[in-house]
Amino acid sequence: MELILIQPNSVEWDYMWTWLENHPVNKGLDEPSIALNNNEAWQYMGSYKQGDRVIHELRHRDHPVTNSIQNLKLQASELFTKDQIQKTFKQ
Repeated sequence: MELILIQPNSVEWDYMWTWLENHPVNKGLDEPSIALNNNEAWQYMGSYKQGDRVIHELRHRDHPVTNSIQNLKLQASELFTKDQIQKTFKQ
């Protein structure tokens, strides 16, 4: 498996956080891409290649709507390119 980190402030970075803002679990929150609760907020956990696809992972350890851990995954956008990768880790 190849792990990757997306370059902050890239088109893909913005895509991930916009997707998260609009996710149903965040509905009704004032700041859905943060969802601050008990000093916990959404975190980008990294991305990985799965065949020809890239999957992004986001986590919240104490979501204010569910009061539990939330782990979300999304597939990279159609606009994702290799130049938006900040770092790669081979396993």
